[in-house]
Amino acid sequence: MTETSNASSEYLDTLLRYYEEEIGGEAYFFALADHFEERDKIILLGKVERRAAEAVVPLLQKYGLKPREESIIHAEGNSHLWGHEDYTWCEFLTHIINRYPAYLDDFHGLESMAPDEDLYALKTLTEHEVAAIDFAKKELTGDPDSLSPLLRYLG
Repeated sequence: MTETSNASSEYLDTLLRYYEEEIGGEAYFFALADHFEERDKIILLGKVERRAAEAVVPLLQKYGLKPREESIIHAEGNSHLWGHEDYTWCEFLTHIINRYPAYLDDFHGLESMAPDEDLYALKTLTEHEVAAIDFAKKELTGDPDSLSPLLRYLG
């Protein structure tokens, strides 16, 4: 039985969309990995996306939300590669630093719509963006410990 009494339709629609975007993000990073010498770092970013998506699977189940087939979502994620495959590594990191804070705002907005009992899973979703931004900042400055935010998130 699904539980929807404390959840608005806007919250449920957004939750499902954000889950699918994380699955698409994983595909995007895995496709992008072929364009950088820093392949292992990009793959790690993809794994962070998958972990973020997995964090909200119990909520999808709780509310009876059915995501689309992953193959469809992956195709959409791969389509976001256009224009990014020509970035230099520094341009890509700068893109993360400049663009991903807006995603943080989106995730905080989702949290503000959520029933209190969903916040733990949603905070895990939100934290993956923090980890990606922290990684990019450290990597851009040449910090030898730049992977630590990603590894800590996956840990």
